[in-house]
Order: sequence, then C-alpha cells, then structure tokens
Amino acid sequence: MKSDVREQQLEQLDRTFYDVWRHFIHQLLADVDDPISPKQFIMLRALYGKERCTVSDLAADLGLSASATTISLNRLVKCGLVERVRCEDDRRVVWVALSPDAVPKIQAYLERRRILLAKMTECFSDEELSQFHALLSKIRSTIGE
Repeated sequence: MKSDVREQQLEQLDRTFYDVWRHFIHQLLADVDDPISPKQFIMLRALYGKERCTVSDLAADLGLSASATTISLNRLVKCGLVERVRCEDDRRVVWVALSPDAVPKIQAYLERRRILLAKMTECFSDEELSQFHALLSKIRSTIGE
C-alpha cells in the first residue's frame, strides 16, 4: 500500500519537475537575440570559468561520450562560441575553451538564469528557500555531483 502512494507521489513529482524545467528553459531562452539550445547552454556553462580543458575532460564533466561531446563542440565551434587549440607540447592534445565572443553571451544567460530563479522562488520564505536548497543538495549528493 505504501509503495503505491510513493509511486503516485513520484509520478506527481516527475510531472511537476518536467513542467517547471520546461518553463524555466523556455523563459531562459525566450526573447534572446541569437538564442542557443539548452544543450549548448549546458556545454557553454561547463566551459565557463575554465581557462581550457580537453574534450575527454568536458565529456566526463557532462556525463557524455567523447563522440557526443565532439559533435556538440563542432556546432559551437561553427557558431564561433568555442575555440580548439592544439597543445604546443603534445600535438595529440586538443584544448577547448570559450571564444571571446561566447563569454559575454554566457554571462548574459547566467544573469537571466539568476533573475529567473529569483522570480520563480519569490513565493518562498527565507526558511522555505533554505529548505528547498537543502533538499536539492541532498538529491545532488545521492547522484554524486
């Protein structure tokens, strides 16, 4: 009996999470000149703040295969948002980094995201926001992030 209730709660949580995520992404990418895809945002966000990294390091950070990461990076290179540079010491190593054009773009998205999060959580009291953060952190710790 208890497992049936839990299954219903998990189903409701899944629908709610999906609806909130869909709304969040739609609002984040709405009314932006030259919008990027959610996948591109995630990849650019992973590169943001790093001077450079290898494709395999980026793939590991994102939990993707090297080939899937390379395909996404190829699109970002073509858009001028990511640069590839061969290592001078070991020509087999290729570094990837945000292009100078990408930095202000990702900063603008991050600011939009911060404003959107503030708006979405303005119905929370300070205590509720703290509890919400604690619960999300607890979930994150179970998935190893």
